[in-house]
Amino acid sequence: MFKKEIIGLRKNVNRATSIMFIVQLFGALGAGFFFVVQNILGVQHILGATEPQNENILWFILFWATDFFFVVMAVVLSYLIAGLPAIAPAFALSIYFAHFSGTPVSGVDMYKTYFATPLENGGGVNIGYMGYFILAIFLAFCIKYLFIAWNNAKEYLGGKLDKKFAKSRAAGKKIPDTLTGVGILEQVDLIVLVLIMPVVSAALTFLLIKYGIEIPFNALGEALIVPLTQLSGTSLVLCGVVMGLFVGFDIIGPISMAAYGVAVTALAAGNAQLMTIYGACFVTVGWVPLMTVLLSKITKKGGKPDTDDFNLAVSGPINAFFENIKLTVAFSMPYAYRSPLTVIPGLMVGSAATGLITALCGIVNTAYLTELPKYGNGETFTEMFNRNEIYISFTLPLRSGEWLSCRIPLFFIILAGALIGGAAMLVFKELACRGQKKRGTYVESDGDMVIEFRKTAQSLWKTFKAERGKLPAGYALEEDETPDEK
Repeated sequence: MFKKEIIGLRKNVNRATSIMFIVQLFGALGAGFFFVVQNILGVQHILGATEPQNENILWFILFWATDFFFVVMAVVLSYLIAGLPAIAPAFALSIYFAHFSGTPVSGVDMYKTYFATPLENGGGVNIGYMGYFILAIFLAFCIKYLFIAWNNAKEYLGGKLDKKFAKSRAAGKKIPDTLTGVGILEQVDLIVLVLIMPVVSAALTFLLIKYGIEIPFNALGEALIVPLTQLSGTSLVLCGVVMGLFVGFDIIGPISMAAYGVAVTALAAGNAQLMTIYGACFVTVGWVPLMTVLLSKITKKGGKPDTDDFNLAVSGPINAFFENIKLTVAFSMPYAYRSPLTVIPGLMVGSAATGLITALCGIVNTAYLTELPKYGNGETFTEMFNRNEIYISFTLPLRSGEWLSCRIPLFFIILAGALIGGAAMLVFKELACRGQKKRGTYVESDGDMVIEFRKTAQSLWKTFKAERGKLPAGYALEEDETPDEK
């Protein structure tokens, strides 16, 4: 039974991450459309935005799709495991930890509370992206086994009642034969299954995430700031390695934000080197999965990556060329959901390698101190950091600074770190694959959302034509399908 649960969970995670990928892609392509229309074609005031300050709202609408992927993943994964009863509590809890558990902000500023630009380190950063993964799994299995326990309890208690009914009937009391103990208990199913069980599961999940992840890890992140600051003054190389490990561990969580806090403090004092290291480490996270998938294809090791693995891995680097480092990193998170124990160590190794090489080469991006952002609003980078605009910091290593002393070296350093991290991740995946095959829990996924969308379109078209008796020659519904089913 435990083996079947593991296999089922892995299949559900693969499915949930494929759906989440579509949500991310929608936001990326939508925001890209507005970028092209507004910044390249020069068309303003679209979709009813009549004032300049309203233009960015159009971006936010679509970027929310990428920032809400935590919520989508939690809802979809919990639904796949436990069905309809998990939808409402998963949605409520994921929204709470993504927004209300940090510093509450108005709806207009809600965008800043998500992982790319957490306002005052609030919002989704509090539990890291893996916190939502744990939330979904714990909540779903809690609901699932509470439901099983209730049905077992109904059978046990119903049997007891049936014995009492039988004795009463034998004593001459008029009790209908159709009246059963289980039937009586099922009258309260609406209360137990709809109100009690999901609420109890949500409460238990809240306690786990709040006191098992959010509070301890935020306290740990705060505690790490002082020793990391001291380390930066004694050994910059070692500091670069540690910063990389922090970034790879939770990417947008409290540990990574501890490293960011140290970098911002140094930047405020006029030292941009730590921010350069941090930015390079962060960018590396987006490239490591691609290296892993490519190495897996070449070596035939580490299990068989499916098409959605490739889609996730390649989407990040594609966005890097469009200067959107946020999305470069965003696509590595659902990839990590598929195998956290192999992906996270690989991300840590890759980011640490980038931190090490960047520190050894002494690269400093002076653009942090002197230049205006390419797509800014007239503020310098330092001014943007002072108002907690974190997003801009992740885009600097590949698009700002001197070409020969900064951009070109950082580009190759990031690729080297990604290759090292990808090789390490492949080793972890190969070891995990062998262990899973030995235990009989290995799952080989063959997901391809593009093919699934294509089949859906073809199926809808065929059904539409069949209902009107206009299906072209050579096309027919499958033997086991009807228009209604399709």
